Amino acid sequence: MKVKVNGVKIYYQKLGKGHPLILLHGHHQDGGIFDKLVAPLSLYYTVVVPDMRGHGLSEGEASEHYQTEVEDLRAFINALKLDKPYILGFGSGGLVALSLAAQAPELVSKVIVAGTYVNGNGVNAKHIAANTIRGFFKGDRDSKVALRESHIPVETLKRIKTPTLCVVGERDWVKVEHVRWYSQLLPNCRLVLMPRQTHYSYVVHSLKLLDLIGSFANPVDG
Repeated sequence: MKVKVNGVKIYYQKLGKGHPLILLHGHHQDGGIFDKLVAPLSLYYTVVVPDMRGHGLSEGEASEHYQTEVEDLRAFINALKLDKPYILGFGSGGLVALSLAAQAPELVSKVIVAGTYVNGNGVNAKHIAANTIRGFFKGDRDSKVALRESHIPVETLKRIKTPTLCVVGERDWVKVEHVRWYSQLLPNCRLVLMPRQTHYSYVVHSLKLLDLIGSFANPVDG
């Protein structure tokens, strides 16, 4: 299915019945990374999996600014008339979800962020170097925006009252201590460390988040 959002047709999958749950991929990906999660989650939620603009089967070019992705997500929720969805954001999708919770808390019920960093101190040097090569030597938009705009100010984080679950892999290139730091700034947050997991191993084509999602975003108690 497709819906027009801010002048661009966004492709999405929708399956199941219950409280809406959006699964939001990161950069250099599409909604297909959640393929293992969609069916089991659809037993309890209305699972909605969009491809960001310029990714997967969505139209347009990849965004040059995170704020465009935030505005797309806001418009997407309104266009589909999703009532205060839960949002799981992976990588940059988590930054987008947190930003929406800061800007429009009335639209979001709960947020789960996985493998997300909120400033340049949150990732190792190897990842920064890879993004630099892709962004400035190969012209990759996702890498450029990650280098220039992966930042949520401390004061903004402190204002996010939406219940939040921060997840990070023990062997992630997102630094565990960084996620621990910003999780303590969020007023209503808990942190989960995934033992022995890398950045991708517990999210991409994986069921490892299934129980965490079910316990945090409980469709019974809201």
